[in-house]
Amino acid sequence: MATKLFGADYPEWFGSIGASMYSLFQIMTLESRSMGIVRPVMGQYPYAWLFFVPFIIVTSFAVLNLFIALIVNSMQSMQMETKESVRAQAMAAHDEREALSRQIEALTDEIRQVREALRLD
Repeated sequence: MATKLFGADYPEWFGSIGASMYSLFQIMTLESRSMGIVRPVMGQYPYAWLFFVPFIIVTSFAVLNLFIALIVNSMQSMQMETKESVRAQAMAAHDEREALSRQIEALTDEIRQVREALRLD
């Protein structure tokens, strides 16, 4: 669209699809040099802001959402790892408690047997 709208008058920025894509990428990133592209175009085409402002808003929003998605995904991965670690520790502690409980029961049985043996003598 930018190639068709502005390519004839600004071939260095919008003369081909590749040049347009590169120029629009610079504009999307809000790089300071992008104003060197937008301002001259808007000087010749006063209604060019109808193209550039929505483009900047939509693409900036999309890029921001990508960064937020990366952060959320990383946080979820960390949370899952933490939950798995806590679950593994809880299972290990549970197994240890069961082993101790079995040992206590065995000792209790031995003490009971010793007491019974002493009573019989």
